[in-house]
Amino acid sequence: MRRFKGFTLTELMVAMAVIGIIVAIVTPAIVRMRPNKNKMMVKKTFYTTEQIVSTLINDQRLYPDVHLACDMADQIVPTSDYYCAWGFDYYNEVRHEGEDYEGGTKFAGLFKSMLNVKSEVAATGDDQYKFYTNDGALWDLTGTIDAWEREKSEGVEEAGIGEILIDVNGDQAPNCREKDTGCSADDFDQYVIEVFANGKMQIAKDDEKALEYVSINTSLRDEEE
Repeated sequence: MRRFKGFTLTELMVAMAVIGIIVAIVTPAIVRMRPNKNKMMVKKTFYTTEQIVSTLINDQRLYPDVHLACDMADQIVPTSDYYCAWGFDYYNEVRHEGEDYEGGTKFAGLFKSMLNVKSEVAATGDDQYKFYTNDGALWDLTGTIDAWEREKSEGVEEAGIGEILIDVNGDQAPNCREKDTGCSADDFDQYVIEVFANGKMQIAKDDEKALEYVSINTSLRDEEE
């Protein structure tokens, strides 16, 4: 009768050790190759914001070029005392796709209208400018409400800075920015985009990793310097 020889315990242990070593070597490489979803969403939401901001500031029906009017007004009220509207600080009422927008929520309302909104945090009040889009991101535009101050307090370069806070994976953890305690550079899901009255924008300096993700010109980060 033919007998079959099996593996000894020692051989099995050696084989398992070899497999363990291979797994330890290969796993980090697989993790590095796996797409970083948050990174992809940072890039997507930033470029979406860039497109919308550009569309709004260049639409003469929504934000007309009032440089001539500002120049004429300067002859009456010096710009050293008054900050003349020249971009998103144009508060006048406009109509867009059947809705009226004006005042301190004009930018937030128009911006929101150009996104694929899935649901809102609240239907009324400032929280209506916190909402989720179909891709799962949470947008908080409350930092742009009344942001475009006409009165110069610290100079034109400091006037009219609105902030858009974006959580790229919605309510999922960790719900923090890179600068927050307990949130590392590789473990964040929120970042801030600063928008200026003249239509320029930049990622907040505290969000260095997000800035790296989108690979934008570093001169944008140093806009205020």
